[in-house]
Amino acid sequence: MIDRFHYGVCYYPEHWPLEMHETDFRRIKEAGFDYVRMAEGAWAYFEPAEGKFQFELFDRALDLCGKHGLQAIMGTPTYCAPAWVQQKYPEILRWDFHRRPMAHGSRRNLTYSSEKYLELSDRICTVMAEHFKNHPQIMGWQLDNEFNCHMDVSYAPADTRAFQQWLQQKYQTIENLNNAWGTHFWSQDYSAWEQLDLPAPTAAYMNPHQLLDEARFISDTVVAFARQQADILRKANAKWQITHNGIFGNINPPDLAGVLDYFCNDVYPGFSGSWPGLAEYHAFSRSLSFPYGILEQQSGPGGQMNYLHGTVSPGQLRTWAMQSIANGAKLLSYFLWRTCPYGSEQHWHGLLDHDNKDTARLAEAKQLGAELHALPADYFDAPLHKTVAVLRDYDNEINVNKINSYARQANPQHFHWASELAQAHIPVDEVWLKQDFSGYQVLIAPNLRIVTPEIVQKLSAAVAGGLALVLTARTGIKDINLHMQQLTPPGLLAELAGVEVAEWSTVPDGQTRGLRLADGRITHLHAFVEKLRPTTAQPLAHWLGDDPLLEDAPAITRHKVGKGEVVYIGGLLPAATVPVMIDLLGLRPRFGADHKNVEIVYRHGQAVDYVTVINHGQARQRISGLDGGTGLMGVSGKIADELVLGAYGIAVVRLPRG
Repeated sequence: MIDRFHYGVCYYPEHWPLEMHETDFRRIKEAGFDYVRMAEGAWAYFEPAEGKFQFELFDRALDLCGKHGLQAIMGTPTYCAPAWVQQKYPEILRWDFHRRPMAHGSRRNLTYSSEKYLELSDRICTVMAEHFKNHPQIMGWQLDNEFNCHMDVSYAPADTRAFQQWLQQKYQTIENLNNAWGTHFWSQDYSAWEQLDLPAPTAAYMNPHQLLDEARFISDTVVAFARQQADILRKANAKWQITHNGIFGNINPPDLAGVLDYFCNDVYPGFSGSWPGLAEYHAFSRSLSFPYGILEQQSGPGGQMNYLHGTVSPGQLRTWAMQSIANGAKLLSYFLWRTCPYGSEQHWHGLLDHDNKDTARLAEAKQLGAELHALPADYFDAPLHKTVAVLRDYDNEINVNKINSYARQANPQHFHWASELAQAHIPVDEVWLKQDFSGYQVLIAPNLRIVTPEIVQKLSAAVAGGLALVLTARTGIKDINLHMQQLTPPGLLAELAGVEVAEWSTVPDGQTRGLRLADGRITHLHAFVEKLRPTTAQPLAHWLGDDPLLEDAPAITRHKVGKGEVVYIGGLLPAATVPVMIDLLGLRPRFGADHKNVEIVYRHGQAVDYVTVINHGQARQRISGLDGGTGLMGVSGKIADELVLGAYGIAVVRLPRG
C-alpha cells in the first residue's frame, strides 16, 4: 500500500552535468515535490562493461535527495541494455513476426524468453538491490519500464523453445493440445512438441486457438519476469514497495498487478484528447489497485520522432493531474523535470524547457501541490462510490481485438460504456472476472463471448443477490479454448438471461439497425444484431422492422432472477446509444452539471464524503447537488446553492454523511 500522498517528478542524473544536480534537487524541493523517480534507463551507467559496476552518480543523487528532503523511487534498468550486451549476446534480441532480430539503438528490443537475458537481468537487479538496500531515501522500486511498450511480441528461437515448454506444461500430452487447438481442421495435427511454434506468416488464416495461447504465453512470460525482479528486491529489503508503470499489449492486467504492492500507470492526455477516455483509463487503474499511482503524468507537449502534441491551455495541466488524483491516485510524478536536449525524446517536454527557466507549467504543478498537501489525509484513501461496474477479461478481449475481430467498429465496448457513464456523472468502475462484484447495482458485461460453468455460477449468484447484469450480442458463444459452443446462444447463460438468439447478422460498417423502446423512443445498434426469442424474459424493446431478418422481433429483454435481473441487448452499442441504455437501466446521477465537460468524482471518507468537480473546458459551468457542502479546494466556505467553475476550474467539496 501507499503510506501517504506522494507528489514527485521524474529526474535522470545521467542526462545532466554534475554541476547542475545540486540546483536541480533544490528547485525540485522548492517546487513542492517530495520524491524523484530515477534510474530505470541507466543500465549503461551502472554496468558500462560486463561485470564491472559503478554507483557514484546515483549515490551522489540520493545524498542530494537526503540533503533536500526528497525520497526516491528507483527503477530496475532492464528495458534498455548497453551495446555490449547485444554485441556479446545476440541471442537476447527480440525477433519480429518475420523472424528478423531487432537492432541496438532504441529500447524494448530484448526477449524475456532468453536465458542469457534473464541471467543478465537478475545480475544487474541483484547488484543494485544489494548496493542500495540500506539507503534511507529509497521508498521503493519500479520494475523495468512499461513492459511490452512499442513491441509486445517476440519470435526469436528462445521464444519458440519457451513456448513449446509452456504448451507441454499446460497440456501435458500432444493429444490434449490437438483437441484444444482444433487441429483436425485443415489437417493441422501435431505429433511432437518440436513441431510447435509461435504464429508465423501463413498463406491463409492462422489458427485462432494458437493465437489465444500465444497471448496467454506472452503474458505469463512477462509476469514471470516481473516476479523474478520483485523477488530479488524484496529479498534485499522487505520494506521496499514494488510497483510497475502501465499495462501494454499481451499482458493480463490482474496477473501483473498480483506481483506488485500497488499498481502505477502512465497518463498522457495528449494522446487521447478526451477527458471521458481518461476517466475510463483511471477506472482501469483503480481495478488493479486502490489507491494506485501515476509514475508518469504528462507535464508538457509530448513529442518523439514523428509527432508533437500541442501546448496545453493555461490551467489544463493542473486539471489533468487532478483528474488522476481524484480518481484514486495516491502517488503522482510528472514526466519529467526538464526536457532532454538529445535522443528520441528531445521534443518530449517536461515541466521545464531546454532553457531551464521557470515555466507556467511548473507554476501550475507548484500550485496543485500546495492545494493537494492541504487536503485531509482521509481524502486520498476514501474509496469511490460504487454504482456501476464494467466487466473486463483478458481472454475475451484478446479474442475480440486480435482474433475474431469482425465487429471491430464496436470492439471497444467497455470503453464506450465507461466513458459515457462518466459523462453522465454516474459513478463507474471496472472489475475483472475473478474479482468481487459486491456493492455494485449494475454490472455491464459487454464482451463476454468466452463463458465457462464457473463464470455462469458466479454471475448467477450475484444476480440472485440483487445485481442487475447487462449482456450484449455474441455473449456465451465460445468455450475456454475458443471453440464455438454447440448450444443456442447465449449458450451456458441462456437460462440466466431467459432468452435465446433466433437469428443474427453482422451490420456493414457505417450502418445501424433501429429499435423502439416501450416508451416510443428510437435508438440504434450496430456491427452485430440478433433476433431474440424470449423464454422467460420480457421484451423491453423491439426492432423497427426495417430489416426483414429481424421481423419486428424483440431487441432487448429483461429477466427477473431472485433479487436481481438480467438485461440482454441484442446488438452492439455505438457510443451514442449508451446514454439511452443508461436511462433504460434507471441510473440517475446524484450531482448535476449543465455540460458534459464537467467530471464529478464522488468518494466516501471515514466520516464524511468528498466530491471532486473538474471543469475540463474553457466555458463556465454550473454544478448542482452540493448544497450544504464545505469547500476544501478551489472554493471556500459553505455552498448554499449551485457551484460555478471557471475555465479548467477544480473544486473539492466535503459533504456531511447522509
